[in-house]
Amino acid sequence: MQQTKIKCSNKELVNLLQGLYGVQALKGLKFALSVSKNVKILRDELEDIEMAATPSPEFIELSRQVGELEQKKDSKGIKKLEKENKKLVDDRKKQIAELEEIMKEETEVNLITITEDTLPKDITAGQLTAIQTLIK
Repeated sequence: MQQTKIKCSNKELVNLLQGLYGVQALKGLKFALSVSKNVKILRDELEDIEMAATPSPEFIELSRQVGELEQKKDSKGIKKLEKENKKLVDDRKKQIAELEEIMKEETEVNLITITEDTLPKDITAGQLTAIQTLIK
């Protein structure tokens, strides 16, 4: 299996990982092996970003409470809850802003190329487009 060095943004790596998830159910041993190895490589590469994106347990609880109030269409209750938890909301906004900057950063990663002759016959154009970077 041949490797290729890919230089792109973290956001592009996340999109490529999503594309690989989208073709995981397709058949073909060599294709599946390449997809599986690339998923592992990308998950390892993006692990720190995933951790940076994870909201705090307190924010998750606040979000659950807001969701319950949204179901009840209680906009006053939502505003009150957000006001009472302003620091928590502001911290999450800051976390998201930092994550957006991280997603723009360039990175290099070695991935397994997928040769055209190993592509499954039932792959769609949309699926091909999502993993085009890996096809040689």
